Amino acid sequence: METPATVLIAGAGIGGLTLALALQKHCGIDGSSIEVYEQATAFTDNAGGAVGLYANGLRVLRDISPELLAAVREAGYDYIYRRWLRHDGTEVACARESALTDEDDLQSIGIRRWKLQKALYDAAVAAGVQITFKARTESVTTREDGLVDVAFASGATRTARLVIGADGLKSKVREAVVGPLSAEFTGVTCLMGAAKVPSKVRGICFPSSSTTKNHACYYPTGDGEQIFQLYFPADTPDDAWGALSADEGLRQCSELAAKLEGDGWDASFVEPLRSAENVIRVGLFAREPLDAWATPSGRVILLGDAAHPPVPYIGQGAMMAMEDVGVLARLLKHHCRVGAAAFDPSDASLSAAAASYQALRIPRVRTILGSSHTLGKTQQLRADSWWYNLKREWTIRLQVALYGTLPIMKPGAGYDFASEVDAFLADESDP
Repeated sequence: METPATVLIAGAGIGGLTLALALQKHCGIDGSSIEVYEQATAFTDNAGGAVGLYANGLRVLRDISPELLAAVREAGYDYIYRRWLRHDGTEVACARESALTDEDDLQSIGIRRWKLQKALYDAAVAAGVQITFKARTESVTTREDGLVDVAFASGATRTARLVIGADGLKSKVREAVVGPLSAEFTGVTCLMGAAKVPSKVRGICFPSSSTTKNHACYYPTGDGEQIFQLYFPADTPDDAWGALSADEGLRQCSELAAKLEGDGWDASFVEPLRSAENVIRVGLFAREPLDAWATPSGRVILLGDAAHPPVPYIGQGAMMAMEDVGVLARLLKHHCRVGAAAFDPSDASLSAAAASYQALRIPRVRTILGSSHTLGKTQQLRADSWWYNLKREWTIRLQVALYGTLPIMKPGAGYDFASEVDAFLADESDP
């Protein structure tokens, strides 16, 4: 009979690969005992969008390996500045990203998603982690003997002692924890893509327009390369996250560029659309964070988008997944590995680890997602109402002058997952 996998991770995205590396470091699990299953056929260069990495997520990478953090930073591009603008290019306020952290190696960066994934994948392969492509998880079932059976779309199956669901918004692993769920359309659609066009100014920029009634985000991912994300209110959603063909993406972006130009947008916001590539159109969906992220036995645990759907406005979607990883790996070490002993995922230890994980992460994620919703609403209100925009611009200027940046940004980037775990465990042990 086939030996069960020690740990099976569904999903080789940012969360899944980071977790594999963190488990190897903190739990002493040999790479060959960590199996990652990914539905994609392969990872390809120059595919997909981009992500902003902030201090709270970068701390997790540094904790795994300073060399890994250095490789990721090398593949990304420092923001240095955060700017709020009107659509005509007039600057409302400018903040230094160092207001979020004074540690040089934790400064905010923009990075193409494929470059981040490649850095994580290369590190995982070097560590001996077993990664299988073309393996979409279809169902997860906990057996009477405590083991977990995972079935894949191909018809293959695998049994594991611990299953981690890092399989995204449409997670099948989640169904083993809370049953089928659907997300609700937020009333916002987004057109995003990359462009090999130099930014007019350094930093991540947030223009808002009262003429086009929308807001946007532009940020650099390299010398001469930037990402654009334009958000529009909508009555009906686009079907799902999905890439447009090169021709269709350029057509839609060119049409939008003409409209923005006619509405008085500055050329620095229009030109990237005319050179767009890797374009994605998406309807944004959300749901309330789950009250349970694990089965009572702790044999099936969720992280990242499988547990909490992303809201992009505060740049913390991927960071929440990284925080999940950092917290979960340390809790599994505490409960399932005593001293130098081998990792022992017993029912009692996994149940205790899962309970601690949920107690730490659920309130944290609720707070950050709430802040993200709030920030998104203020950005759209700037576009909808000239009077609100006038008040908001003065508020932004005042907050940047007083706090160095918007205070709503600081609880995200300022989170130190290791200190939070240590404090939590100390409180648990205090009689």
